[in-house]
Amino acid sequence: MVMSRIFCILLFLLAAFGLAQADIIVNEVMSNELGANVSLEWIELYNNSDSAKSLLFYSLDIDGVSLTLPGISLGPYQYYIACRRLYDSATVIGFESVWGDGSGFWGDSPQENYQVHRLAELALRNDSGIIILKYASIAKSIFHWTSAGQDGVSWERFAPTSLVISNSFDPRGGTPGRINSSTPRQEDLALLKISAYPESNSMTGIDYLIANIGLQPVSGSNLSIYYDINGDSIVADSDFVVIFNLPDMAPGDTIARIENLRLRGIYATLLARLPQDDRPANNLVLLTAPGEYFPPVILSEFLADPQSPLRAEWVEIKNRSDSTINIKGWLLGDSARQYQITALDYFLSVGEYLVLCDDSSAFKSFYTASEIPLLQMSGWASLNNNGDKIRLTDSFGFVADSFLYSLAYGDNYTWGRGGGPDITGRWGRSVSPGGTPGQGNEVYYQASASKIEIKVEPNPFSPGEDGEMVITFAVPPGDNLSMRLYDTEGRVVKTLLDKMPALDGTVRWNGSSEAGRRLPVGIYILFVEVYGREQYKQTVVIAP
Repeated sequence: MVMSRIFCILLFLLAAFGLAQADIIVNEVMSNELGANVSLEWIELYNNSDSAKSLLFYSLDIDGVSLTLPGISLGPYQYYIACRRLYDSATVIGFESVWGDGSGFWGDSPQENYQVHRLAELALRNDSGIIILKYASIAKSIFHWTSAGQDGVSWERFAPTSLVISNSFDPRGGTPGRINSSTPRQEDLALLKISAYPESNSMTGIDYLIANIGLQPVSGSNLSIYYDINGDSIVADSDFVVIFNLPDMAPGDTIARIENLRLRGIYATLLARLPQDDRPANNLVLLTAPGEYFPPVILSEFLADPQSPLRAEWVEIKNRSDSTINIKGWLLGDSARQYQITALDYFLSVGEYLVLCDDSSAFKSFYTASEIPLLQMSGWASLNNNGDKIRLTDSFGFVADSFLYSLAYGDNYTWGRGGGPDITGRWGRSVSPGGTPGQGNEVYYQASASKIEIKVEPNPFSPGEDGEMVITFAVPPGDNLSMRLYDTEGRVVKTLLDKMPALDGTVRWNGSSEAGRRLPVGIYILFVEVYGREQYKQTVVIAP
């Protein structure tokens, strides 16, 4: 209440004596720092005059606490930053790494062309605050915010002579050392937002928002997209991807669009660029986008309902790309939550599998093969037996893969992705209890046919030359599927499937009998039945 009265009195004084026209003003404030990084708080001063000014007799009054400023000279129309911490330490982030080039030194790059000093005593409130810039004991400029605003976004003055402040809409969250994003310019087309996300058919979605925040209408403009491999905002004609033509835009107009592109590679670093105008800072944005070969790593197999003696849930992932992939910072979870797979570098080579689990000791006590690549995560989203959604997210926040299942099979049967080189492979139940962690999957699929459909290759079949007969089958749903081979006398010579839930899949037969002996050359009958639904018979031949 007292601070509100002080603020009102100061407003009256500023208006009455014209002190809002002060040469040096509080121009921008980062009070609601990103996350919990309070070290990133800062205050920007601006010399709104055509002559140099000394800060020797200036001080900052922050909610009643006075801080002395260094006795430096601030040139005409120059900026000065007082920050809580300038450089990074082992545990604390500094201003230079976020708003500079991250070299650990200030002033060694073109973007670090304004003065910055650390005021260790600087402490700003998020919800509301008053900063008073004083010359000796006289208030020269005030800056007042009444809410936390957006996380990681600064408060900025509309214009040097204005008392109006608002959240910055610069893509970086603030404009230290630069003209404020809300201060009008004559020609100012702003790329307010642009993001990329994976689409179907190996396409990439580009979502962007552009506004004319200048004082003049803009016509015949466009948004150009380039590959920028080095991420240095320097591109050539050979890096060109596409150009999006924009409609005529009056002051205050905005345009939001979604476009689809096909981008080369797994990931692409892109530069989005508007034509240069009176505020170049909001014309360029660098972003990472998923390319046509995204995702590099996919879900392969999982066990949601371990049953004794198995006591570990697990999920298997696979590098399906042609490059080694670092999964540091990737996330795995279900529909409710996700956890980091690893905070350390972990490289998956081409075609490599990795099993992620909640209890590596329990996993190893059941799966005794030592060559299974295994990683126990520090956090685990327990999978529901009656259905859940498994999600895999990469270090850029793109959803690499997900799978929604409606049931767990029980008896330690797993869900697995079937054959095929891409992400469209069908999911189904493992052929054997326990599945195939660490290697290619063998699965049966959900019944998909209205009648029994059988494909036998080769037929006739020579065990000595062909090795195996491959029987691919699709069946209608049911509870009891059997597949047997009979000789011409009606005797069962080989049971391939017996009392199995009706599922689609493949069975391989090497020509042996039930006892394991090679059957003689001749004609045999393949008999398939979904009990109570349908039967199927086909002649197969064993050749010399």
